Amino acid sequence: MLPALPALPALPLLLALLLLLAPRQAQAANDPQLDWWTYETTHFRVHHPRDLALVAERLATLAEAIYPRVSGALGHAPPRVELVLIDNTDDANGYARAVPYNQITLFVTAPDDLSTLGDYDDWFLGLQTHEFTHVAHIDNISGIPAIINAILGKTYSPNQIQPRWIIEGLAVVHESRHASGGRMRSTLFDMYLRADVLDDRLAGLDQMSNSPFRWPQGNLWYLYGSRFLGWISDVYGPDTMRAVSADYGAALLPWGINRAIRRATGRTYVELYDGWKDHLKHLYGEQIAEVQRRGLREGTRLTHHGMTVSYPRFVPPGARTGSGDELLYFRADGDARGGVYRLPLAGPLLAAPPGGRAPVEELVARTNGSTSVTFTPEGDLVFASTIPWKTFYARNDLLRLPRGETAPTGFESRRHRLTEGLRAAYPDVSPDGRQIAFCVNSRGTRYLEIARIDAQGELRDRRTLVPSARFDQAYTPTFSPDGKLLAYSAWSHGGYRDIRLVEVATGKVRALTHDRALDMTPVWSPDGRTLYFVSDRTGISNVYAYTLDSGALRQVTNVRTGAFQPAVSPDGKTLVYVGYTSAGHDLYRMALDPARYLPALPAPDDRPDPPPEVPPVPMVRKPYNPLPTIAPRAFSLSFSPGRYGSNAIRIDAVGFDAVGNHTIEASVVAEPAAPAPDLQLAYTYGRLPVDMSVRFNQTVSPRGDYRINDQQNPYDELGHSITAGLSYPLRSEFLSQNLSLSFTTATLSADLPVGDRLDPYATRTVLPDRSQINVLRLGYSFSTAEGGYRSAGATRGIAFSAALDYVGPAIATPYETYAFSTGLTGYLTMPWPGNHTLALRVAGAVSGGTYPRGSTYVVGGYDPDQLSPDNLLTGIFNNTFTLRGYEAQAFAGRAYYTQTIEYRAPILQPDIGLSTLPLYLRRIDGALFLDYGGAFDRFHFNELRLFHDGALLYSPQLNTALGGELWMSLNLGYAISSQLRLGYAYGFSEGAVENGQIYFVSTNSF
Repeated sequence: MLPALPALPALPLLLALLLLLAPRQAQAANDPQLDWWTYETTHFRVHHPRDLALVAERLATLAEAIYPRVSGALGHAPPRVELVLIDNTDDANGYARAVPYNQITLFVTAPDDLSTLGDYDDWFLGLQTHEFTHVAHIDNISGIPAIINAILGKTYSPNQIQPRWIIEGLAVVHESRHASGGRMRSTLFDMYLRADVLDDRLAGLDQMSNSPFRWPQGNLWYLYGSRFLGWISDVYGPDTMRAVSADYGAALLPWGINRAIRRATGRTYVELYDGWKDHLKHLYGEQIAEVQRRGLREGTRLTHHGMTVSYPRFVPPGARTGSGDELLYFRADGDARGGVYRLPLAGPLLAAPPGGRAPVEELVARTNGSTSVTFTPEGDLVFASTIPWKTFYARNDLLRLPRGETAPTGFESRRHRLTEGLRAAYPDVSPDGRQIAFCVNSRGTRYLEIARIDAQGELRDRRTLVPSARFDQAYTPTFSPDGKLLAYSAWSHGGYRDIRLVEVATGKVRALTHDRALDMTPVWSPDGRTLYFVSDRTGISNVYAYTLDSGALRQVTNVRTGAFQPAVSPDGKTLVYVGYTSAGHDLYRMALDPARYLPALPAPDDRPDPPPEVPPVPMVRKPYNPLPTIAPRAFSLSFSPGRYGSNAIRIDAVGFDAVGNHTIEASVVAEPAAPAPDLQLAYTYGRLPVDMSVRFNQTVSPRGDYRINDQQNPYDELGHSITAGLSYPLRSEFLSQNLSLSFTTATLSADLPVGDRLDPYATRTVLPDRSQINVLRLGYSFSTAEGGYRSAGATRGIAFSAALDYVGPAIATPYETYAFSTGLTGYLTMPWPGNHTLALRVAGAVSGGTYPRGSTYVVGGYDPDQLSPDNLLTGIFNNTFTLRGYEAQAFAGRAYYTQTIEYRAPILQPDIGLSTLPLYLRRIDGALFLDYGGAFDRFHFNELRLFHDGALLYSPQLNTALGGELWMSLNLGYAISSQLRLGYAYGFSEGAVENGQIYFVSTNSF
């Protein structure tokens, strides 16, 4: 049993986890023009847009076939599951929840070309099996947790509060157990783990159990969890995790994961992990020995970025910027901007060791997501990027960038959009520049298409070159040097990923391979006689050469980890491919020498046959009805200090329908000493092009501004308000904007006891304001800010926000008042190594008018009580009004101004925890800062002290502080991310903390 955390009470942490896992309100994520329908089966309701009816029908059939398999294996049969089918992205994914009701959401799009999900025999079978495993696992609740849920509704599932590697690993095991594909059989996934063993960099249980900083980041849970749990099941029997799931699902307090596994196996995960590591070293030792026996064929490493590198392509002579060979490739290493980069190749075998000087790389085209590239005869670049379309969709489209142009910012770019909302990717321009081939994603199927390029560079006469069977996929077409043939990779039903040739003129197709190996990314030799592609037929992905005349297949590389996405130089003498280390992907270069090629081994034939096609099941189709799921099903309780000196209890309830069109929220705050409870009711509607919400509030507060008979008399003030709001997101490729508009009407009322007698000689009676007030609020924000993987916070870009509140006769209020607030933040990456960043923020507000309760802004240092469990666990923070080095709320007024300059630098990335305990330190960063600002009621220019040239030197209303901080990024409870700051600030003005302020708070960086 795990010991209790000494600094964090278990109950507050558990409550915070439940709040974190609670459902969020609906947003306008769905196209309002979609017509939703439902297929209802015995165990599922499959909700889908009308145009996805055929996909939904197949999913409903598969779901019923999967239900008894997974339920039987896990020993738990969940009640009815809501299954939602969406198609608003070109990413392949899905997610599931079991609180407050069982729901699965699936994306229609199949996996990308080189995806960790790419080994499957039926995409929907594997995806649905994975997500339903989550439901059957997390819904397994018994004992005291089941009693709690019987009272409060379904709020607590112990199986949901455990390390992600157990949750995701178990789902990966079952996605593979019930199919002939899945990530347990994936050679790509196997490569990730093999590289960690070879580099002696196996993740520890602490990294697995939290949110690791190291590569492959979130994939670590799926990779290590599945392999580890699969090994445990092989050793102790396939029902082991079934017993663990039932045991843990009955636990009142979570985090006792070692106790649950010890009851099933007699050993803890810590003990089992040591045995699994020995197993891995033996397994991969044998595999590498076989590779070395055949003779290594590995290239020289060109880049040392790690993480994601893909689709290298040699720049044709007419598009080069220099005299030597150049490569273009996609790079996303977490620090530099993701996009297409140009890499000059110097010398016979360029190598840039980690301590050496790497060649200068140029960002040619910024993109969202990985892309292959191609060139027109004029040297223009054509590529793909994910671009928002009609607000609700994120779709791949083709773009063209004129020769010599670059687009590092996305603002001043001459690149031209060739398609709009087409979902097109993998472009390749024919050698004569007259045609372009690409793949189009439509309702779960990818088609190989071709179009004519007219004299203006526009696409004309688009047509399908090769019809795809339903749910088949086409990837990475490439023209032969004479333009008569296209080679591409195709996935077909049963788990076949093969290389095909198609005649451009006739559409006649010829299959070069047809087996259960994954054959991918074909490229041509300059003479058109050889086709190079990647195959994992040996269990390790390598580059192969296929001679078209003879049909001979030979192995070009023989690497220890993997070789992908080959590129051949224009002279046919050099191969560049994407290789892999434990840090991620990088480019490698080797000479092409046919004399060193190896004989190709046959494709594997040891896979089980795919499951047979499932028979139809009874189902009823009807228009979508939100009522069965919208009602609140769970209630949460929390306690906090009240306004009347006693503790208050808060009860929250949230309801939302499966599709996300409707959300209702309600809360009641009751305090024994208060005359009435606080109430809040809210409704959000997501079937409009904008987010629309309506909110009602009732609040009761003690007041003391009622004066009669020369005495201040306390009373209870009852406030009611109704707010209606609209919010409209404006999305573009690299810029996010949002417009908001709201209208609030509020009334205040109170019983004001006069008493038995009024004193006629007393001063004037003062009554509190009890009129109705209406407030109109207009807001706007935009952001181009970008994060950095190895940096402390955002690294580049700007963010701006502004809001105006108006009260006046124009909106039926006797008062006239206003409040205007704005903020501007900017980030600048320093030009020297180390991922240092300069962050600047300016914020301010001003209010005025005749309303007696106008806005008051408070500026000051951190509250010493801010390191409370509530702040620590929820991450709630207040940066805008912070002036470090001064007392909390040191300055107040009807206007404020703050300015902050921070120099940020990473210090350590320990990525370390305490075995399986729910406490983990990801990184430590440092910051030096200057704060300047204050709050005030008036600003007199004659109070300023100026330099002779007019520069502002001093104002008695603004204050300065200097200081430094250490930032500690933590994971708590397996699911909560929090940042702790240890800092010192010294204020130079009146109101500063004497001798400076030392603070330790939970907050986030701006």
